[in-house]
Amino acid sequence: MNTHLLLATLAIALQASAVMAQRAIVRFAYGPFGTPGDAAYVVEGGRIYRACGPFGERGTCLWLFAEDKVFHVADGFGTKGAGAFLMDGKGFHRAEGAFANKGSCLFSLEGNKVVRSEGPFCTPTGSGFVLEQGLVFRGEGPFMNKSDAVLRVDGEIPMIALLTLLVAQ
Repeated sequence: MNTHLLLATLAIALQASAVMAQRAIVRFAYGPFGTPGDAAYVVEGGRIYRACGPFGERGTCLWLFAEDKVFHVADGFGTKGAGAFLMDGKGFHRAEGAFANKGSCLFSLEGNKVVRSEGPFCTPTGSGFVLEQGLVFRGEGPFMNKSDAVLRVDGEIPMIALLTLLVAQ
């Protein structure tokens, strides 16, 4: 009996530590060196939350994400709602409906650059963002030169979650 109780407690502790290890805090960043600001979002366990307070306490859940799909939250309990975004190869698209059907293109990935795009073939339209060592900079001009930082990521974050946050920028 004691062995079963010990194993159950150990399993719960390991699962809780795995969930805590996946937590990332996304902060606002300022200037060319990415000076950190207040916490903006918390990414944890397949969910993106609005951050409350400067230390990144979880607030309202905004989106749920899986490997290639992002869904809006339908209610205060975190129930999956309509599709929001869809990752298709190197293109990031708006999604429509309950099954996240592919819509118009928002971004395309080119190495460490996220380029604003449009149309069914993700045709690049202009500047976007440059990703560099946990910082997200605005990209300017046809060669996507680094400008001021907009976000700082503390922890590891899946690319689909980062692209979802860049849509709001």
